[in-house]
Amino acid sequence: MSAQEARAQRLARLAAQVDWSKVGDPYTGEQYGPEVLAELWAPDRITADRTCTLLRYAANGDGSSVRVAAAEMLPFLVEAARDPDVTARFEILRTIADTARTGNTAPTAKVDRILEGKWRPTVDPAWPAAWERSADGLLPLLDDDDFNIRAGAVDALAQSAAHADTLIPRFLSRFDDEPDRWLAARLVLAVGELARHAIHRREEALAWLRHRTTVGGKGEEPDIDQDIDAWIAWDEEVRHDVRLEAVEALRRTLPEHADPLYARVTTDALLASSTATAYPPVEYFSPRVDVITEADQRLGADLPGRLALAHALLRHHGPAEREGGLRIAARLMSRWRSAVPALLPAVAEFVDDARLENRLFALRVLAMCGAAARPWADLVATHLTAAGESHELAREHAIWALSRIGDARCVPPLAELLVARGDFSYRPTGTIDRSWNRSDLSLTEALTPFAAHADVLLDPLLAQIRGTANRWHPYYSILRQWHQDGGQVVPRLIELLDDDETLMVAAHALLRIDSGAVAAHRERLRERLKPLIGGLDSDLAHISPFEYHVLTGDNEPVHALLRSPDNSGFPEPSPQLTEPALLRACVTLGGSLGASAADRLRGMFHAALSRKPEFWSDAPRGAVERARALWRVTGDAEEVLSELQELTARSALEVYQTPGSVEALVLLAEIAATHPPIAERVAQQLRATIRERIKHENRFDAMKTVQSLWRLTSDPQQVVPALIDLVRICPPPGSTGLTSLDPLQLLAEVAATDPASITPATPVLHALLDADERPVRHDHWRAVCDDDALRAAARAVLDAAAAKEATVAAGSGDEAMPQT
Repeated sequence: MSAQEARAQRLARLAAQVDWSKVGDPYTGEQYGPEVLAELWAPDRITADRTCTLLRYAANGDGSSVRVAAAEMLPFLVEAARDPDVTARFEILRTIADTARTGNTAPTAKVDRILEGKWRPTVDPAWPAAWERSADGLLPLLDDDDFNIRAGAVDALAQSAAHADTLIPRFLSRFDDEPDRWLAARLVLAVGELARHAIHRREEALAWLRHRTTVGGKGEEPDIDQDIDAWIAWDEEVRHDVRLEAVEALRRTLPEHADPLYARVTTDALLASSTATAYPPVEYFSPRVDVITEADQRLGADLPGRLALAHALLRHHGPAEREGGLRIAARLMSRWRSAVPALLPAVAEFVDDARLENRLFALRVLAMCGAAARPWADLVATHLTAAGESHELAREHAIWALSRIGDARCVPPLAELLVARGDFSYRPTGTIDRSWNRSDLSLTEALTPFAAHADVLLDPLLAQIRGTANRWHPYYSILRQWHQDGGQVVPRLIELLDDDETLMVAAHALLRIDSGAVAAHRERLRERLKPLIGGLDSDLAHISPFEYHVLTGDNEPVHALLRSPDNSGFPEPSPQLTEPALLRACVTLGGSLGASAADRLRGMFHAALSRKPEFWSDAPRGAVERARALWRVTGDAEEVLSELQELTARSALEVYQTPGSVEALVLLAEIAATHPPIAERVAQQLRATIRERIKHENRFDAMKTVQSLWRLTSDPQQVVPALIDLVRICPPPGSTGLTSLDPLQLLAEVAATDPASITPATPVLHALLDADERPVRHDHWRAVCDDDALRAAARAVLDAAAAKEATVAAGSGDEAMPQT
């Protein structure tokens, strides 16, 4: 029989063992057949690799579940891995290992809370038995000549929980004979993985791993020219330094056991040069800096040990070690408040480092720490000019650091930066860790603290706004903050109204800062802005009728949006007017519209109620917005009351059973504030809805409803418990959307009204203030800033309560004083 005939017979035999109806792409539904065997055995490496990738998805999908195809394919995958003629053997072994790992972890995997009860990872019932039968077939590969194949077999067999007790001695024996350090390290990790499942050999494996933490490498390489015998003995000795991997294996096997020994071993291993002499396949390669930071991260909550490691690395002569020390220091400071005074002095020394990357990173760490870095402000300031710092990027980092520290020496270069470019440059910082690689330099944030220097910064800032077509420029937020902080912004903007070139940018700025601040200038604004009223989508050359109304109090242009062909009392909408703009105009004009306006809106409202929503949980489209406009025009709650009560009848149920979420209920609460007969009933409905939303951690709806309840009742007792719960379930500052800052801000408002009412919240507030581990997301540049914002918000609640109590006490003292 020829080799080709033998191959065809072999593939036919393997194909006959597979139920191909179960093998296919889990996402596209494409079915695979026996042809994949020929492609897997193809001498063309590209074809074999592509086929292996397809089979990986068929077996393991996105890595969360073991699919029905896995057990069917496993026998031919094992046979392919054993065949030296197959070109994709390593990739096949990785597919087997990944699938087996998922089979071990999926049954106990945690899922996002939103998916609980709806989806969870699954393992095909046929998989465990199939894997138990097939694992023995990989044992011969532990002695394969190719170290990549040996490594693939080790990784796969490490997931064979059923054979843990028999595999552990095989791996220990293999370790003693393994010449390659990287593969020896894989064996150590595999022993740790098997120890998690072993019954009889578990203690033996743990004892061996502990022993590996005490064994260093074979020392420095002797000079071959001086002593060839010593060099030969050194070269032939098999004694690998796998201390880092032994610690990692022990941490995985005993996750609840925190041993101070781990930090000492890690420090010693990282400072020993022998730990770098490993050459893994490219798929497993990590730069030395990442090896260092990952080793530190495995030390978990051992702050003293990690601080000692950081200091040792920062003092080391090796560039990778020093760079790793900086990154570890940043990581620790982002997590623990006490790490800042412990590490910041050592990091500050790198501001003058010869390597640009280290200077940049040190400056960003100082910026990250904000006010805590003030003792080094003079040092940072030496890097503001070309004379003190040759690299422009480092000068920008010095500006950023001083701005975060709050040092006004950065103001002149900030003004220059505004004129020259309008923003910082962006450069990555040289690490593959995305959270630390992402630039956080923000000119908007750098300018915000300097309200006292608005006279220097305001005109360049306005020039930048004029130079962009985006009228929602983030620079407006700077002007608003400067105004709130007492900066002389409004007087200058009022002056600029007289200049045609700056008129519109000043008007848009005033609109977004404080329209009340210009009340005394309304006549002037009417005269200057009326010729520049444009459409609804205004830009910096025009102003919309609604914006004009806010600034001047003149509603004539809003009326003009509605043209009346007769004396009907309700103007017909312009053909260009969208429904949202029409309803906004009605809400703005309110009762000044006549009876025909109410008739038109009433018809629109009932038309909306008659339309069936696309999804049963949606409110009828436009119903809430039309109800609000109808109510504002008529001033009669009865116009919409019964319909809103029907829409909100199920609002105390889980969100997906409530049409339109809580928008209708929020409107009902607005109406109840002006309609006392329903106020208590609506308040009760709000309380029930809040409880349900918090129970399901629907923080967005819960917060809206709490705000409505507070506006309706002004009763602290009704909102404080919910706000405490919201502080607990809301994500920390720095997260997208609603964060714990929002309920804390409302809690401060409540505290200013009734200090005693926030007593139940004081343990939560003090926990936020007193914790050493920052209650925010760690391991990124914004962690300290987010934590500072959280602490400021918690302190604002206590300060508001204290101020109110002091005011009350002072008032009581005045009343008690005798009259003379």
